[in-house]
Amino acid sequence: MSKSFTFPLMAALPVLLASCGNDLDRYSRTSYSSYEQCLIANRVLIDRGLSNPCVYRSGGGYYGPYTRVVSGTTRYVGYDRLGKVSSAGLTYDSKRGSYGNFKAPVSRGGFMSGARSGSFGG
Repeated sequence: MSKSFTFPLMAALPVLLASCGNDLDRYSRTSYSSYEQCLIANRVLIDRGLSNPCVYRSGGGYYGPYTRVVSGTTRYVGYDRLGKVSSAGLTYDSKRGSYGNFKAPVSRGGFMSGARSGSFGG
């Protein structure tokens, strides 16, 4: 007598893996030819508290912060001192005209969703 097992979760595995994917895929970055250009373009974000918004791009030039717009809220994520993605970012709510902060812990695959702190008016 042989037993057979069914794995209903196996059919859902691709969907589960996709949901754990790299959240950075949903963000975009702007390229700049110099560090100074990047700093000038992101001055408002720096003034609002986004640290290290620019990082060296292999092959020359610089990338600005990771940016994502969702329902009128723009998220900006800069870099740490080593040039890796920062675990803290800045938000801008265009409906309220206010800035805030969010904490985006970086997992192996990218940001972990749902890790957001309260925001402040600005």
